[in-house]
Amino acid sequence: ELFVNRTIGELLFDGYEDELITIADAYKGEENSDIPMDKFGWFYKRNGTTWSDGNLNMYTGEDDITRLGEISSWNYRDSTDAFPGECGKLRGSSDGLFAPGKLAAQDNFQIFSTDICRPLDFERVDEERVHGIKSWKYQLAKDVFNNHTNCPDKTCYNNYLPNGVQNVTQCKLKSPAFLSRPHFHGADKFYTDQFQYGVFPDADKHESHFLIEPRSSIPLEVSMKLQLNILIEKNEGIQHIFHDVPRVFFPVLWFESVATLPEDMSGQLSLLVDLPIIMQASAVVGICMGFMGMLTACYCMFRPIREPDQLVSCEYAKVAIKETKDQIREMKQKPIIKNTVTTVLLCSEKV
Repeated sequence: ELFVNRTIGELLFDGYEDELITIADAYKGEENSDIPMDKFGWFYKRNGTTWSDGNLNMYTGEDDITRLGEISSWNYRDSTDAFPGECGKLRGSSDGLFAPGKLAAQDNFQIFSTDICRPLDFERVDEERVHGIKSWKYQLAKDVFNNHTNCPDKTCYNNYLPNGVQNVTQCKLKSPAFLSRPHFHGADKFYTDQFQYGVFPDADKHESHFLIEPRSSIPLEVSMKLQLNILIEKNEGIQHIFHDVPRVFFPVLWFESVATLPEDMSGQLSLLVDLPIIMQASAVVGICMGFMGMLTACYCMFRPIREPDQLVSCEYAKVAIKETKDQIREMKQKPIIKNTVTTVLLCSEKV
């Protein structure tokens, strides 16, 4: 049968037994010995394993902080056999990790994907806020899956197809797999014209993006949306199934993987982002206060020496007033006071 009915669990993670898988398991080579072939499922036995992605090495930034997170090797090689020349070389971030401040100086970046054996290009398109934190929005580049006609530098991807679909046949087990945006969003009209109904491209629903805080390079939101397509075409050797089948890029499934910064962590990230500004402001205030303290100390050390204030002292003195002739005459008419002692306030300046 060309089509089978299975549950979502069986198609994705649980897997189901199939005669073709049993036959393929008997002929798999040693290089594919780690791949489970007892059942078929798109993500069968992929969680928590290394066989699906292989061994990735990335730069830690110890020698050059600007290369933090950059992929170094995949399965101990710096290139892949899926594509020739420059297209087969490893480049970009290994898992979306970037050096702090790196994206503030550029409008695009790359993330290497082991599922398609090539990097995905993202370009800056807008600014948004996540829990009050300013972020830059990067979307999957419009020409990321274009063919060599529009992008000559993509010739080595062997993408001899209408724009919008990437040939990944040589990446995993040489299966006839092709990658695109969901519902062939952004792709050539050729793909949507294959179907009479069911394919409705929508930028709001089918576009992948990153929201990244530029100073720390921390992703605040990640939304990856991709579609897996299988090429179905006529095969004269299989009379009952593929004899009269038209050539179609048939969408098998599309997935959306979303991760968002929890709101209860936004305060800590805001503090982390503002910490350099706080430290700079504190340093400026400290320098100003230290400078003022030095000026005050210098003023106290080198100011002119002033004379002590003059003190005014007053003493009381008792002065004996001698009687004059006129005073005696007046005294005759008044009670006689031979000696009058009068208290007089005398003031003198002392240093």
